[in-house]
Amino acid sequence: AEHVNTMSTTMNVACNLGQQSKFQEAEVLLREILVVQLRVLGAEHPHTLNTGHNLCTALFGQRKRGEAEAR
Repeated sequence: AEHVNTMSTTMNVACNLGQQSKFQEAEVLLREILVVQLRVLGAEHPHTLNTGHNLCTALFGQRKRGEAEAR
């Protein structure tokens, strides 16, 4: 799952889930992607930062504001 195309496709699925208000499912995928991106791309890479943003959006969608703000 560390291939760039695999990460990109998984991100697209997670974003589509979020657009369907399936925030819990999106959160699971986003957390998985974030772990890989942190290891492979680093914390400051634009893709990693974007995934963190999307994760916060999924958390807000679930009313997990405190957890989102802690990110």
